[in-house]
Amino acid sequence: MSLFLHQWYSELLKLFARRRTYIGFGAFVLLQILIFMLVKKFGLPTQRLIAGSGENVTYYLSALTLASFVLGASVFLLGALFLSLVAGDIVAKEGEDGHMRLLLARPISRFRLLLLKYLTCSAYAVFLIQFLAWTAFLLGLTLHGWGGGYFAVVPEVSVIAFYDWGPGLQRYACISIGIGLSMTTISSIAFFLSCFRIKPAAATIGALTYILVDFIIRTGGFMDSYQHLLVTKHMAVWGRLLSENIDWPLVLRGYTVIAVVNITLFTLGYAVFESRDLKS
Repeated sequence: MSLFLHQWYSELLKLFARRRTYIGFGAFVLLQILIFMLVKKFGLPTQRLIAGSGENVTYYLSALTLASFVLGASVFLLGALFLSLVAGDIVAKEGEDGHMRLLLARPISRFRLLLLKYLTCSAYAVFLIQFLAWTAFLLGLTLHGWGGGYFAVVPEVSVIAFYDWGPGLQRYACISIGIGLSMTTISSIAFFLSCFRIKPAAATIGALTYILVDFIIRTGGFMDSYQHLLVTKHMAVWGRLLSENIDWPLVLRGYTVIAVVNITLFTLGYAVFESRDLKS
């Protein structure tokens, strides 16, 4: 077990030694600064919803509300882009450069090698979302300081809720983890495509295209009766963690589907990778 953890640590170091790994972090910081500048000048778009609900706008216009708005507005599209970029590169790039031959010359199975790389992609997905969530929270604190209420709104799952600071901070921490787990599906799709004999850019574009098409079909209302077949429908389950009374069976079902999809994609990716001739 200690050897496995050491190898996983080495994969993480290799990942974070690449410059492109940090593109997502930089892009998120720039976007957050831009959004907070716009909010400071023009106000938060959800202020009308707060006022329309008969609540105190000043109280609920807090760091948590701002951070949640930034998170919801940017996490899907930008997160999909940069997770696809990293996960689509992790196997295909090393296969293209010939590094995979050197790795497989050592006494390590292909399954173990792929598992290490897949766990690295998944860890990166969770870490990137945590970075986005808590940097947005820190920027929110610079504008509104500590305290206030938390206005949570997730139109995708029809959730609108009001919390005081303490419970709101707990819910915000929960959704930061929930979104991270949901976004592992995107890295799983890119990882699966990366296992084929294709260019890293093709794996990235393929994963991003699939997610965007899935999202467009769902939001366009073309498959209202079959939304359970669309992966983005289940990825949005994190929004239910903001409900005042959380429907835990529905939440667990959503994350179970995500887990099954991830395991299936890894298994299929391993089957493809196992059939490839990498040593000749």
